Amino acid sequence: MKNIPKINFIYWVLMIIATTTGEIVGNYISRDLSLGYKIGSVLLIIIFCSTILYSIIYNKSNQLFYWLLIILGNIGGTNIADLICIDLKLGTIWGSLLVISVFLIILITIKSLSKNNDTNTTLKVTFLYWFAILTSSTFGTTSGDFLSNDTPLGAAGGTILLFILLIFFIILVHFKKISNEVFYWFSIIIIHPIGATFGNYISKPAGLNFGNVWTSVFLIILFLAIYNINEVKKIK
Repeated sequence: MKNIPKINFIYWVLMIIATTTGEIVGNYISRDLSLGYKIGSVLLIIIFCSTILYSIIYNKSNQLFYWLLIILGNIGGTNIADLICIDLKLGTIWGSLLVISVFLIILITIKSLSKNNDTNTTLKVTFLYWFAILTSSTFGTTSGDFLSNDTPLGAAGGTILLFILLIFFIILVHFKKISNEVFYWFSIIIIHPIGATFGNYISKPAGLNFGNVWTSVFLIILFLAIYNINEVKKIK
């Protein structure tokens, strides 16, 4: 898809911060604001889809807008994951299997549509890309919660395990054992649970217990600082 920022080290750092921010803000909206998972999910999906339509209609293709959509997708994914696992009572295992299945169907559809280059197909691929981001974010929360809550690893151990997996895939793509496209989506899948487990570790009593509000403020400031420093370097 066009208008994706350059895929480099800074991109992945910003992606980890964005996914972690989405986890924390998503929890704040559904729990601290007492909206619940159903209302929170519906509200966030409407905002997410409206923002995608706005970006297409008014050709908002700048990178900061791209990251806004990434963060919105992660916030929405967090609420949808809790809706699936808690309200619908599927649990983290079955919830994760359901979401990853939908994610794979979306990727297969994108691959099939990408063979054509007409305008309608491009718009469909754009929508599907963002729904792949939303779905991978949902999977990040379901699988991250599984590692944090339903395994002996806990939030800290789950984060370490996922970082090891990420390094493994970096090595694979470096030696050209997998394609860049496969690496991108595998990394997205792995990074979302990292955001979920890392967010749990920072904000919850089992970890650093900073709370949702202060953790969100810190992460947003950190994101903007890294983003702006990177943009200044580009200009120089």
